[in-house]
Amino acid sequence: MTKVRAPLSFSLAITTAIGLIGWDAAGRITRRANRTLRHWSESDKKGTPTLDQAIALDRAFIEAGGGFAPILESYARQLDVALAPSMACHAALGDDIAAVSRETADAIGASIHIIQPGASPTAVHRAIAETEEAGVRLTRLLVRLRSFLAGNGAGADNAGVRT
Repeated sequence: MTKVRAPLSFSLAITTAIGLIGWDAAGRITRRANRTLRHWSESDKKGTPTLDQAIALDRAFIEAGGGFAPILESYARQLDVALAPSMACHAALGDDIAAVSRETADAIGASIHIIQPGASPTAVHRAIAETEEAGVRLTRLLVRLRSFLAGNGAGADNAGVRT
């Protein structure tokens, strides 16, 4: 019976590589016994190849006509998944910075009208409203910036990720 392996897992990548190059070749390349190779290829077992062994397996896979490096691809996909929250957090920070800039400019522009002679109460109310909105955006930015500190929703391994 075939074991189900997680799509992004090293075990699937190793199974893919060994499936093309063969167990004997994989054993020679990595200098490991078939039992060790089988452990690497099973999601429920502990252990993975060293970096040098993984490179050797990927290289042998490509040289055998595999076309891509399955272990490298697995690592890259896992890294992308791990970075996604951090990247989203950085994008949200950029959005917050842009909003603060825009709202602050609106508040300054509306306030400049107040220093002109004959400014109406409507102009004063507009300047107040724009300044309040800028304050709201600044508060949001402050919360976002604090989320990048460890202990404020971000750990050492996921700084910038708010949970």
